[in-house]
Amino acid sequence: MRTEQKTTGDVVVTTMRLPKSLIMEAKIQAIRAGRSFNAHLVEVLKEATGVQFGDHAPAAEKAQDTNHSEAQDHAAN
Repeated sequence: MRTEQKTTGDVVVTTMRLPKSLIMEAKIQAIRAGRSFNAHLVEVLKEATGVQFGDHAPAAEKAQDTNHSEAQDHAAN
């Protein structure tokens, strides 16, 4: 199986297939944590795997200061 991935520095953009209920719960948790959906998934995966990023924060963490209205829109659905 071949998947298309885009790499920018230390960040890889990829596609995942996940159950809709899992996505919705993760979006709700992200809103409660005050993070974007992507930043939340990165944090959950870091905790689950024990991976440390050292001095380089992934793009998801750098984007935490952005508007989170997208996650709020998804949580309402």
